[in-house]
Amino acid sequence: MKMTRQQARANLVAIGIAEPTEEQITAYLDQVGGETKREKDRADRYKADADRTAQLQQQLDDLNNQNLSDIEKANKDRDQALGRIDELTKQLRSMQTMQSLAERGIVGDDAKNLINEDGSINFETLGKIISDRETSAAAAKEKELLERTPNPKGGAGGADPEKTTAERLAAALMPQGGNNNDIINHYLNK
Repeated sequence: MKMTRQQARANLVAIGIAEPTEEQITAYLDQVGGETKREKDRADRYKADADRTAQLQQQLDDLNNQNLSDIEKANKDRDQALGRIDELTKQLRSMQTMQSLAERGIVGDDAKNLINEDGSINFETLGKIISDRETSAAAAKEKELLERTPNPKGGAGGADPEKTTAERLAAALMPQGGNNNDIINHYLNK
């Protein structure tokens, strides 16, 4: 995609040229275009080399296959098939392990890190996951317990700190318009 003059102007402003001239913009576009063409030419050369390498490899394989007997060809094909079966078995084992982990709530990076290349469980990572979950659960339980624990001074959050617990209780139980001290005096006068 070719850069526009407006984009070139914005790039020059971004690198510190407050008011780029038309000559500066043209020079910048020429420089970027030249570098882009050189890189494209280099990429094209690499692609051509890669294509040529693939052709040469195919020719070499064909020559090697011509020299093999039927038994050797069959053994080579069998070895390739066994290798592919081994790869697919590992993939299947990994997928089954990932499914089992997902059913137990272990997904994402934890699950990926937990499975070895052969599909087996990495017990060191499993121990870390269990430890992290236990730590998280303990912190959540501690937070829950702290939220349910009353204020150590006996007061409720937002209550008037000047009133005693008995006065607050009396206020809550007393009908409107009554005097809080009547209940307290009742108990004090006995």
